[in-house]
Amino acid sequence: MGLLDVRNLHRNFYGVQALAGVDLVVEPGTITGLIGPNGAGKTTLFNCVTGLVPPDTGTVTFDGRDIAGWRPERITQAGLVRTFQIARGFPRLSVLENLMLYGARQPGETLWKALAWTRDQAAREDEVRERAVAIGRRLNLGHVLNNAASDLSGGQKKLLEIGRALMTDPKLILLDEPIAGVNPTLANQIADHLRSLCDEGITFLVIEHHMDMIARLCDPVIVMAEGRHLAQGSFAEIAADERVQDAYMGKRRWAS
Repeated sequence: MGLLDVRNLHRNFYGVQALAGVDLVVEPGTITGLIGPNGAGKTTLFNCVTGLVPPDTGTVTFDGRDIAGWRPERITQAGLVRTFQIARGFPRLSVLENLMLYGARQPGETLWKALAWTRDQAAREDEVRERAVAIGRRLNLGHVLNNAASDLSGGQKKLLEIGRALMTDPKLILLDEPIAGVNPTLANQIADHLRSLCDEGITFLVIEHHMDMIARLCDPVIVMAEGRHLAQGSFAEIAADERVQDAYMGKRRWAS
């Protein structure tokens, strides 16, 4: 059993089958690619795994526990977090404030806590701020930490998404198209960040349509089609698989 083990996952929307019995395993210490044609069910799979949408049937085992049906915040606390294709966050808050909001083990805000601010709360906020600054600098966002999130470029917003995920102390991050719409230079920087973070022990499952980035970063690569697991292997293996070629573009061969 891997760090993430999905078995026989089904999800229908108004009679349309988005997931038709998906099985997949993500091993710890890997950057696993998840590819497939539009409508294959990749984002629905992410949504079911992370609790945004409950599966109809099937199991989702993360770090030895069945998390199917858990609320998203509980899944995040367990160490599994995801990013979104369209960067989210609070546009009027600064980059630093956006990062701090995602700090792990937040005590929460209540009227009583606001009035009776304790030394422990102040110390925890200082810890969260220090971590946010460190993550921001690591992701080359140090010079924009005090800027509003809305002022960031598209690529910087993708980095902020990754930074918010890192603030939760994750074991596994699900990335939904982390370089979509990003210029090639910044896309390469994002890839370098992911490789470095993986080397430090964070596991990734990555949806991406840029095949050159999948080939560079991901091993293994999982292919989905029509809501099912179609194939798995190295990029070279799945690129040579006639079933994969058929699912994407008929009989045309992929460029290697």
